[in-house]
Amino acid sequence: MAPRWSSYINRKFGTRILSKWIVLCFDIMLTMFTYSMAYILRYNFNLEQISYTVYVQDMLLTTGVFFVSYISFKSYDGIIRHSGEADAKRLVLSGITATIICISLSIVGKQIENAGITLPISIAIIHSSINIALLLFSRYVIKVLFYQATRNNAVPIPVIIYGAGRRGIQVLQALRRDTEHNYQIQAFLDDNPSKFNKTIEGIRIFSSAKLPELLSRLVVKELIIGIHNPKPENKLEVVNVCLERQVIVKSVPPVEDWISNKLQARQIKSIDIEDLLGREPIRLQNDHIKNAIAGKTVLITGAAGSIGSELVRQIIEYQPGKLILIDQAESDLYDLKMELMFKLQHKQLAAQFIIADITHEDRIKHIFETTSPQLVFHAAAYKHVPLMEEHALEAIHVNIFGTIHIVNLSMAHQVERCVLISTDKAINPTSVMGATKRAAEIYIQEKSRTNSDTTFITTRFGNVLGSQGSVVHYFHKQIEAGGPLTITDPEVSRFFMTIPEACQLVLEAAVMGKTSEIYTFDMGEPVKIVDLAKKMVLLSGLVPEKDIKFTFTGLRPGEKLHEEVIHADENTLPTHHDKIRIASTAPYPADQVEIILQHLYTALQRQEPTAAVRALKQLIPEYMSNNSGYSSLDRPDKASLS
Repeated sequence: MAPRWSSYINRKFGTRILSKWIVLCFDIMLTMFTYSMAYILRYNFNLEQISYTVYVQDMLLTTGVFFVSYISFKSYDGIIRHSGEADAKRLVLSGITATIICISLSIVGKQIENAGITLPISIAIIHSSINIALLLFSRYVIKVLFYQATRNNAVPIPVIIYGAGRRGIQVLQALRRDTEHNYQIQAFLDDNPSKFNKTIEGIRIFSSAKLPELLSRLVVKELIIGIHNPKPENKLEVVNVCLERQVIVKSVPPVEDWISNKLQARQIKSIDIEDLLGREPIRLQNDHIKNAIAGKTVLITGAAGSIGSELVRQIIEYQPGKLILIDQAESDLYDLKMELMFKLQHKQLAAQFIIADITHEDRIKHIFETTSPQLVFHAAAYKHVPLMEEHALEAIHVNIFGTIHIVNLSMAHQVERCVLISTDKAINPTSVMGATKRAAEIYIQEKSRTNSDTTFITTRFGNVLGSQGSVVHYFHKQIEAGGPLTITDPEVSRFFMTIPEACQLVLEAAVMGKTSEIYTFDMGEPVKIVDLAKKMVLLSGLVPEKDIKFTFTGLRPGEKLHEEVIHADENTLPTHHDKIRIASTAPYPADQVEIILQHLYTALQRQEPTAAVRALKQLIPEYMSNNSGYSSLDRPDKASLS
C-alpha cells in the first residue's frame, strides 16, 4: 500500500471505531450475496432453471433467519481490527444456528402443504458453508489491511525470536497484533534439532548455534527470548553474542502476568542482569516447605529489606497462620504493607507490621511475649562493608547484640526454629561487617549446643542482585546519569544470587536443618565486577568505554578482592538438595565466647571501637582486616585484649 494512502487511513480511521450497525448491515449484505452464490452453484450455473420468484422468497426467508441469529449471538458487536477467537466463535455459532433453523423450516415446508416454504436443504448447507467462510475471511482481511495501513508509517524493527515452541509462536502472534510498532520477524532460533530448517508461518527455524552467522548477514535490532526453560549455557551464549553486536535482548514475562491470558507486545521487556547468572533454575520441595510453615506464626526481622521482604512474599504462599513483620525502617515497612494488603486479604492471612529496633531488648521481648512466634527468620543486619568499617560499634551493636536478643528470646519462648541470615563475608572476614556476622554465627552455634527446644540454623550466601545495597542498583543509577561506572579493581569478583532464589534456599534450609548447622548455597561461579558492568552497559543499548566510561577507584576499607565459599578450617557435607551444603565448623569454648562478648559489651558501653574490634579479632582468629584502619591490630603485639 502506498505510504500516502496508509498515512491517510491511519489519520482518518486510526482512532475511529466502526459502528456495529454498519457491521451488521455488511453481514446481511454478505449473507444475501452468498445465498445467490449458493443458488447458482446448486443449479450448476444454469440460470434458466431458477425461478426468480422462488429465489427471492427463499433469499428473504434465509436472510431473515440469519438476521435474527446475528442479533441473538451479537456477532457484529466486536471491534473488527481486534477480532479474535471469541469473535470467530460467535460468527460460526450464529451461522450454524441459522442453518439448522433453515433446514428445519425446509423439512416443515415439505410436510405441510401450501406452507409457502420451498427452501432446498442442499442450498441451505452450501450457503452456510460459503457464508461462514466469507464472514470469517472478511474479518481477517479488514484486520490485516488495517494493521498494515497503520504500521507502514512505523520504523521497521527486525526481530529474531529465540524459541520455536508454543511460547515462541505466542510471541510471534503478539508482535503481529501490535499496531504501535512494525516488527519484522527475520527468523526463529531453537535448541531442538528436530525443528531445524522447518518453518512456522513462513519463517525459517535455525539452530541457536547459527546466531552469529545470522547476525552477520541479517539486519537485526532485537532478539526476544520466547522459550520457557532454555538451557542456561545456550541462553547465556545467545545473549553474549547479541550484546557483542549491540542487539537488544528482550524476554517474555511469566504466563501468570499476561493480560487476560494473552501476551501483549508491550509486556515484552529488556532482560535484566539477573537473567544472566547462567545456571539451572533452582527447584524446591514445595510440599516439604508448606508442611513446615502452614498454620504457624512466623516472625521475620528486617522484614522490609531486600531479603526480608522477599521471604515474606514467598512465605505467604505457604499459608502461615500469622506473620509478625519487624523493621525499624518506617517508610519501607509501610511500602511493604501497601504492597501486600490485598494479597493478605485475599488469602485471609493475619499480619502485624511492627516498627521496632532489634537492639531494644525490652521492645523485642514484649513482641515475643504477645505474639508467641513458632518460626523466626532473623534477616535484620547492617551489611554495607565500608560504612560499617567507619561505624564499627553500630555494626557490633546490631549484628551481634541484636542477634543475641533474638536468639535468647527464641530460647525463652521455645520457638521451634530460628534461622539466621548470614553472609559469605563471614568466611575469613576482612571487615568489621563480616566479623560481626561470623560472631553472630558463633553465638548461635554455642547456644544451640545447650538448648534442646529450639533448632538454630544459619544460612550463608553471597551478594544478591537487585538488593538495595547491590552493586547492580548502584550501576543502574550511574548508567542513567551517563557514567562513569566506578569499580574498585579490575580483578575484583563476587558470588551472586537473585533475591528470590536466595530466599527459596533459605526456606529449604530452614525446614530441613538440624540444630547448630551452617548451610552454604551453591552460588555458581564468581563473577568479575568489570564483566558485570560491561553487560549492564550493553543491556542498556550503550557501548562500554565509548558511551559509558569506567573508573577504577581501588578497594574500599574492609573489602576483599575475591569472596570465599568456606574458610580453611571448614569442610562441607552434602544434603538432599544439590544446591545446599552443610559447613562443618569446629566448636568454640562456651566460656571463651562469653568472656569476649563481655569485652565487646564493655567497649560498646565506653564507645571504644578499637577495643571492640580487638575483642572481635580474639574471638575470630582468622579475621584479618584489609585496607582498613584496624589492620594494625593484626600485628602480634597488638592482639591482646588488655
